[in-house]
Amino acid sequence: DIEKEKKRRNKRTTTQFVVALGVNNALINNELSSLDDSGYKFWQSHFYELGFTWKTRLSKEPSKTYFKYGLSFLWNNLRVENNQYHVVNGEETSLSIHPEQLSESRLRHVQMTFPMHLEFDFSKNKKYSDGEVVDRTNNGLRLGLGGFFGFKLGTRQYLEYRNAQGVTVEEVQKNNFNMNKFNYGLSAYVAYQGIGLYAKYDLNPLFKDTDTRNISLGVRFDIN
Repeated sequence: DIEKEKKRRNKRTTTQFVVALGVNNALINNELSSLDDSGYKFWQSHFYELGFTWKTRLSKEPSKTYFKYGLSFLWNNLRVENNQYHVVNGEETSLSIHPEQLSESRLRHVQMTFPMHLEFDFSKNKKYSDGEVVDRTNNGLRLGLGGFFGFKLGTRQYLEYRNAQGVTVEEVQKNNFNMNKFNYGLSAYVAYQGIGLYAKYDLNPLFKDTDTRNISLGVRFDIN
């Protein structure tokens, strides 16, 4: 059937499986210079993201502009410097020196987010023998600008040290650590075909009543 074949060729919406990973840190008062003394290890603080997206062309005719939206799960890790760990004092969470020599001090928070991007896909159009021109997605340079909103599913702090008897102690502390339950922010990526560079920045503070905000840099894979 010719009509069915034309619809299949010129689908306005496609789907992708998204995998992303990279490094986390925190900005204080929205200042990039604060990365130097944020209290977190930049290259050891990792994030991982798994998600599913829909990508819809904004016009009926072949175009370069799409709306990309979906659902993602993120595992964010922040490893603390200088033998510090997170301490909850009522409504306040701060970094303090641990009495033991820590070999691990990591705060992990898991999020469910709903990302939304305006994507410009500069893939070259395809022309069929009958003269019909259709767009091909994820086949060239892509640029995505947008943001996300979501909420935290859980927070844990992992500590590891040797006690006075030489025994290795591993602690898992379960608490919300006064983290904001809801989160939202800005994100962007630049990619070629299915591989790209990715940046995310939370607009809301990581902890209540602070000016500390999470920033992430990494790579992402959009698998059609």
